[in-house]
Amino acid sequence: MRKGEINALKWSDIEGDIIHVRRSIAQKLKGADRETPPKNKSSYRDLQMPEPLVKILGEHKKRQQAADGFTEDWRVCGGVQCLRDTSLDVKNRAFASKAGLPRIRIHDFRHSHASLLANEGINIQEIARRLGHSKIEITWNTYSHLYPREEERAVSILNRIK
Repeated sequence: MRKGEINALKWSDIEGDIIHVRRSIAQKLKGADRETPPKNKSSYRDLQMPEPLVKILGEHKKRQQAADGFTEDWRVCGGVQCLRDTSLDVKNRAFASKAGLPRIRIHDFRHSHASLLANEGINIQEIARRLGHSKIEITWNTYSHLYPREEERAVSILNRIK
């Protein structure tokens, strides 16, 4: 998901292991945040979550439910209001430092997700759908370098033909 989509995510957008992406938030330095539709038509999507994420979000929701005034309209990342981008960046830097890892931008987690799927042979169309890209060419132009093994695999298949 894009950062704005994550910021806009409400508990009511999650059903079991499915996240329904239906909105985004544009944070402004001056003035109030603005909730907007997702970036494009293909950005409206339903994403199945892996079991570890379902578990972590379940634990997080229990913590939020203990707070006074909790509703399903609370933001997953924040509460009544979403977390500030600067707050996320500060925590991201602190966690990377504590783990002894180089800091990566929040957006780089999106690239890591796509790269992991591509390296595991997931179809580029599914990766594009999960990312909410309007055209598969956007995904292909960004991640095609992750498919160099395809030529070797193609030749291997052709070599088996007798």
